Parts: sequence; structure tokens; C-alpha cells
Amino acid sequence: MSASQQSHQDNNELTTFQLVALFCVFAFILIWLGDTFTAIVGILGEIIIFAVAYNEKHKLVD
Repeated sequence: MSASQQSHQDNNELTTFQLVALFCVFAFILIWLGDTFTAIVGILGEIIIFAVAYNEKHKLVD
């Protein structure tokens, strides 16, 4: 992969603020439209998905 492709690929990542904002929006939608079970399971799944994305961005865990 060339350097220009690598720099372009890095520019497509979301900032930490954007990740947190998306998490809050999706959690609000789950709580607002879903029942209790759906909200709990959805938010737990959302936590896993966003934790993996955050880890990929910051490489905290190998």
C-alpha cells in the first residue's frame, strides 16, 4: 500500500468525540424505541462494538 493510500485511509477514522456521540445517539434510540430487554441487550452489544472500534483506533489491547 502506498503512502498516499495509507494517509487517506487514516483520514476516514472517527474521532473519539464522534464515537461517543454516536454511542449516545444509538443508546437513546434503543431506550426510546425498544423495550427493557432490547435496550439492555442492544446497549451491551453497542458497548462491545464501540470498544473494539476505540481499541482499533488507539491500540490499547493487542
